[in-house]
Amino acid sequence: MSNFPDFSGYNYQVIAELGRNREGGRITYLAQTIDTSQPVVLKQFRFLQGDATWQGFKVYEREISILKELNHPRIPRYLDSFETPDGFCMVQEYKNAPSLANKSRWKLSDIQEIARSILAILVDLQAHNPPIIHRDIKPENILVDDDKNVYLIDFGLARKTDTEVALSSVIAGTPGFMPPEELFNHPLTEASDLYSLGVTIISLLTHTPSVEISRLMDNNFRFNLQPLQKSINPRFRNWLETMVDPNRDYRFANAKDALFALEPIDITDLEEQSFGLAFRVSKPLVLLGLLGLGAGILSLTYRRAQVENPVVAPAAVNMMTSSAQVWYQTIKPHCNAVEVSTKLRSNPPPQTPEGIAYSAGCYALAGKTEQADQLIQQLPPEQRSQAAGVVFEIGHPVADQGDDESAGPIMELVVKYQPENFMALYHAGMSQYVLQEFGQAKKNLAQFLQIYHNNDSWRQNAITVLNRLENQ
Repeated sequence: MSNFPDFSGYNYQVIAELGRNREGGRITYLAQTIDTSQPVVLKQFRFLQGDATWQGFKVYEREISILKELNHPRIPRYLDSFETPDGFCMVQEYKNAPSLANKSRWKLSDIQEIARSILAILVDLQAHNPPIIHRDIKPENILVDDDKNVYLIDFGLARKTDTEVALSSVIAGTPGFMPPEELFNHPLTEASDLYSLGVTIISLLTHTPSVEISRLMDNNFRFNLQPLQKSINPRFRNWLETMVDPNRDYRFANAKDALFALEPIDITDLEEQSFGLAFRVSKPLVLLGLLGLGAGILSLTYRRAQVENPVVAPAAVNMMTSSAQVWYQTIKPHCNAVEVSTKLRSNPPPQTPEGIAYSAGCYALAGKTEQADQLIQQLPPEQRSQAAGVVFEIGHPVADQGDDESAGPIMELVVKYQPENFMALYHAGMSQYVLQEFGQAKKNLAQFLQIYHNNDSWRQNAITVLNRLENQ
């Protein structure tokens, strides 16, 4: 006779126990519907269990609320819920897939695809209004089936980026995988889940179980990635360093940016050189319009060490930091319309292509795009696209903040030298639309749609704006 609970009155038969949550009273079962034999996951909460708490029940309530809003093929769907005499049950779609924690070793190419798949899921979560933060990404909550389909589960800690999650009084998550801002009760952002995903990737690369991941971290919450397998592309290590930076301001801003940065990287390609601000021409990257972002990946790593950051250990300083980047960090506070010209005369940049590029970025940030363009024109033609990549890196946060008056001209300058940079085209077009520069907006958004074919909110927004312009 089975010791499993009897849910036949609710049309479910329990087949096996899948696990018990660390909070008392929460048990997960594999079950099936009695009438159709459909396999399901059934999560039970029992109030009468000795260490069960009201908080444990609230976890299920919150998970149901979030899951009802989601419709993603890689997130098991919410199906049903019902009250029982001693508690409550939630029913969810079953995926015949083990978690990452059930396998100690993965191919490098598989790890990269897992990262891309989870980022794609996070892009969808962050596209909600307000964005949704999972808050508990770890190997145990990622499933991979035999066809290498990747699923994200367990939304019990998920929150929306509203005041509740921005300043939560309760620390939640798994030790080692929680971003430092969670530990110190700082506001969570769309970059918070990126930290947890980055730690998950480190766990897979180093074959470290989740319960031991903290031993790879120093007292400043920084991971030492240098000992990683020598077969890993240095560009992938740079990308991963950005994902797990203890300071959320130095991570990628969101999942879309992180995925965009990862796309051109091959984790196993050692011949691929780290591209940054060395001004070596990389023709395929120029054609893709990705060079500016490549500069951004390395620059995020470099500039960490140049800004006062109590979380960053001195030993973590990247010795590849260039004199132009050091100069830019000192001059950046003065990149405004009032001070920029005087400051750049009294404190000129290094007279290198990189120094000129950063000087152009400073002028662009100050709203003086004509002066920025004049500086770029001083460079040989083969280096101008790369200089525009630096300007893009500097101006991209302005666009993300919604400062259309500043972002429009900066992105238009970038597009002049990087006509295939679809992020610049999108930001330029959307800002110009807001500023009622309809001719330029139409041109840039049409070019964006020719290049960018993902059927997501970016493409839909561009189509919506172009339709409005056509109907005016």
